[in-house]
Amino acid sequence: MKKTHKYQLLINRLNRAEGQVRALRESLEKDSIKDCKEFITQIKAARSALKHTSEQYVLMHIKKCQSLPAKKRDEQISEAIKVLASD
Repeated sequence: MKKTHKYQLLINRLNRAEGQVRALRESLEKDSIKDCKEFITQIKAARSALKHTSEQYVLMHIKKCQSLPAKKRDEQISEAIKVLASD
């Protein structure tokens, strides 16, 4: 059975980020970091994955807001943009 969840892309992205973070944690727990540059690169990759996930969610939210009455739509979109820009 094909899964057609509207948030599946976001769920997939979060699963990948979770795996990256888990691998980072395990490296620290096992004290098995051999290359500082590679470890930092992996941290940046996980951070980037979460950033892109939040951006995609905001875009989906803004599209969903298009069907709201004008005042409510503008409030919702403005709030979403503020949250995204606060990073």
